[in-house]
Amino acid sequence: MQYSDIYQRFLFWLVLCCFFLSGAAGLIYEVLWVRMIDKVIGSAPFAVATVLSVFMGGLALGSWAVGRYISHLSSKKALLSLYGKLEIAIGIYALFLPFLIETTTPFYTAAYNFLFKYFWFYQFFAFLGASVLLIVPATLMGGTMPVLCQFYISRIDHLGTRTGQLYGLNTIGAAFGAMLCGFVLISSLGVQKTLYVAAGINFFVGFLCIMVSRQKERYFSSISDVSLAVKKPGRQKKPAISPNTNIPSSILTWSLWLFAVSGFCAMAYQVFWTKLITLLIGPTTYSFTLVVSTFIIGLSAGSIIFGWLGDKIKRVFLLLVLTQVAASGSALLVSHFLGNSQFLFSKLIYTFQDKFGTMILIQSLVLLAILIGPTLFLGAAFPLVSRIYARSLSMLGKSIGVVYAVNTIGAILGSFVAGFILIPFLGKENGLKLVILFQFISAFLAYTHGKFMGHFGQSKNRFGWIAAPTLAIAAFFLISHYPCWNRNVLSRGWYRNFQDFQVLLERTSWPDALRFGPDLLAQQQANLELIFYGDGFGGFTTVEKETTSIGTVEYALNNSGKPDASSHGDRLTQTLSGHFPLLFHPNPQKAMVIGLASGMTIGEILLYPIKQVDVLEINDQVVKACQLFFTPFNNDCLNDPRTRLVVQDGRNHLALTRQKYDVIISEPSNPWISGLANLYSLDFFKLVRSRLNENGIFAQWIQSYEIDWDTFVLMGRTFREVFPEGVLIKLGPGDYMLMGFADQKGLDWKIPEKNINIDQLLDLIEFAASVHGKVPAGIFGAGCFSLIQSPGDHAR
Repeated sequence: MQYSDIYQRFLFWLVLCCFFLSGAAGLIYEVLWVRMIDKVIGSAPFAVATVLSVFMGGLALGSWAVGRYISHLSSKKALLSLYGKLEIAIGIYALFLPFLIETTTPFYTAAYNFLFKYFWFYQFFAFLGASVLLIVPATLMGGTMPVLCQFYISRIDHLGTRTGQLYGLNTIGAAFGAMLCGFVLISSLGVQKTLYVAAGINFFVGFLCIMVSRQKERYFSSISDVSLAVKKPGRQKKPAISPNTNIPSSILTWSLWLFAVSGFCAMAYQVFWTKLITLLIGPTTYSFTLVVSTFIIGLSAGSIIFGWLGDKIKRVFLLLVLTQVAASGSALLVSHFLGNSQFLFSKLIYTFQDKFGTMILIQSLVLLAILIGPTLFLGAAFPLVSRIYARSLSMLGKSIGVVYAVNTIGAILGSFVAGFILIPFLGKENGLKLVILFQFISAFLAYTHGKFMGHFGQSKNRFGWIAAPTLAIAAFFLISHYPCWNRNVLSRGWYRNFQDFQVLLERTSWPDALRFGPDLLAQQQANLELIFYGDGFGGFTTVEKETTSIGTVEYALNNSGKPDASSHGDRLTQTLSGHFPLLFHPNPQKAMVIGLASGMTIGEILLYPIKQVDVLEINDQVVKACQLFFTPFNNDCLNDPRTRLVVQDGRNHLALTRQKYDVIISEPSNPWISGLANLYSLDFFKLVRSRLNENGIFAQWIQSYEIDWDTFVLMGRTFREVFPEGVLIKLGPGDYMLMGFADQKGLDWKIPEKNINIDQLLDLIEFAASVHGKVPAGIFGAGCFSLIQSPGDHAR
């Protein structure tokens, strides 16, 4: 083998490996940018939606702009050098991004204090600001695809295979980056060092490509002859099908339209299925990483497989249409299955609950098996459309740029429409039906147009004309009836508490769990009535009603399937969370509560001579549920003139507001839930302290259940680092309150004597006794104790 052949094979693998690493770095950046931009625009889902939209918008812009620019570049050396420079530029900008975010924070602060009462106005401003910050690196990333396609593809007859390989390996790299970042890098290195790792990948890829590009041009000339396939002796390679250059312009237009629809539906499905899967395995960072990774792996596999197949057949447009039909059909099947698989996933988590690594691996494999069908067909669109639309090598970069941009614009719209229009106004089931129907109708119309144009051949066989309407009728019937879920079952996260149906989980076989799971869970909720089902842009909220054997009506509010408030069981915790900090403050005038829930805490605060209570709630559905069902239990707190409801992210409000408070109470539960973990961190506690007035008090609800002892102690040590005189108060079984003081004086037992009269005290004790049967340890100092400070880590 000659040196030039060896070098060409090296170039072949170099490009693939570089694009794999580039994809990994890109997803690491996306995860990091969500965390960084959260500091100025708020927490999920708005930060996620904003970063995703800007990220994909930049990809579209970069693909289109760079694709047009490179149309005149014929030198592969110049193309590889340009790719290297783009990678280096991405790394440089990424390193400066934290500084840029910090520099723009004063502008966000000014805008927030002016616009925070107008939710969507501030979100729009935040989106514009994030666009300014992130559009440059995202555009540079988008430009790499057409550059490498122009470099990598030297023959038009292997266009489908090569674009499929590039897109597939880039997306596989993205899945690898998402899992590496979500499971390893951030937890072990932190955000800043993870940023250095991603930038280091860009620099390595960039400098390597620039160095290689300095070799002689003749070493680049025959890279098209290198293949991933191993040639077997004695077997002749079957020549690829050359594209038909006489494809009508209308077919080209329909191809682009189908690719835009494919991008739209792919992102919409991901939004819907992510929300569904978090009800199956929990709304954690790990669950989001698993969904994104398995989704991307399916897309990459489809791109590689159908890219190769597109080079082997003549009727590529027909194959494109059929893959879109198959994608819509398999999406319908997957959606129906996911909404009815809670028992199956509960059994899986219960079986492997003591082996976290094994459980994550099994969940990954199960999700991959579920999602592989629709994602495989969705991934087919890019190489097939590229093969149809690209007409010449000289304009290949421009063609790929247009194709990639069209798909990305569709993806942006799909993410926005699904998250902010379909789910809030139609719900998950009807929203999915509409997206599936949209994809099927688009494919059906494209098929009908191709048939009329004679693009599928002039055969006199009428089977196609009969089969298509029949399939359409069957599709409309199925979509009108499915997906069909039991909302009562879907309203609760069964993954978190197995006590009520542990025996059922152990006795039910895996096949029966798959077949009869929804019915088995429905039997567990025979006494419950679902009276509120709110699917909003801020979250998923339900309210359950139960009538006890003595005729008492009880209500429970669930967020993302997890109980967060009730009119009965945890009523003591909700009320005492408002009383303790108000009792120990000498003159409380202004308070802030993060998390509305049932509103009982706010209602108790309003019993004191306080002038203003700011209630921060990110989920508009919680507000609706509170107003509809919990007004009798919370002193009608939302209609009190002293209450100011702010539908914004609580942490973001503290970071950007100019106001200070006498009392701040943080009630969102479960630090293991994605997004809520930020409310238990050292940075958050420092932020709270900076917003307290003199003699200010901060109360943080924490739990001792569903977390281990090390985590509980870690939260206490982290709190103690900011509030050295803090105390831990037991509110009820498993419920505690960390109370910190801005002046470091600790508890002053003379203050409660002035703030409460004896009748009010007796009423409070009587209420506590009625709930728990006795006065629980913790009331008025019986369970108060200073946290033991010890060296070690704190919550990051």
